[in-house]
Amino acid sequence: MSDKSKKLSGLYLVTQDYFGEEFYRIIEEAIIGGVDIVQYRDKTNPKDVRRDVARKVKRICSRYDIPFFIDDDVGLAIEIDSDGVHIGKDDMPLPEARRLFNGFIGYSTYGDREMAIYAEQNGADYVAFGPFFHTGTKKDAGIYDIGVLKDIHRYVDIPVFVIGGISRSNVSAFSEYDIDGIAVVSAIFSSPDPRSAARDLKEAFQNSVIRSRRSDDRTH
Repeated sequence: MSDKSKKLSGLYLVTQDYFGEEFYRIIEEAIIGGVDIVQYRDKTNPKDVRRDVARKVKRICSRYDIPFFIDDDVGLAIEIDSDGVHIGKDDMPLPEARRLFNGFIGYSTYGDREMAIYAEQNGADYVAFGPFFHTGTKKDAGIYDIGVLKDIHRYVDIPVFVIGGISRSNVSAFSEYDIDGIAVVSAIFSSPDPRSAARDLKEAFQNSVIRSRRSDDRTH
């Protein structure tokens, strides 16, 4: 049974498509390094492969007690009882997904604040904005104005993540904004040392975003 008591914040790893046993090693090493959430995203493998991979990744996440999400496929999320599913505007409509699925639902909001408000009103448990930088993962994606994040928690109460082209070197761009986490793909999957990559990203996020937020809280 999915566990909605798990926290949605911090470093969020979105996977590449499954490519062999090394895939699982990267995920586990990244979790050891500091990843807080894992989403299995796979656009190329057939359903039976994705089902088997999802079950194995779920077991890894369960071992470390972190939330496990399926990308796009609400039916698969229900079948394997994942903690959550992540959908966007081109997937199953959010109200229908909320009716069918009892776990966490994340929703892609691109660069649209109104979409985030809609998502919260219709049962999403977090939203993900971006990309704000060029990304090789979604080559056709637009680049959005980071200013959409300004005072974002005046508009939504649910956690806010950012995704797309995020690396250790640009995490500080979010220091002025009240975000709850960063989501990455290539920054970990393309690293020769995923454990260290995760540790460095987590440290960069905590130092530039979380510490900045605490400093702001003390001055208000």
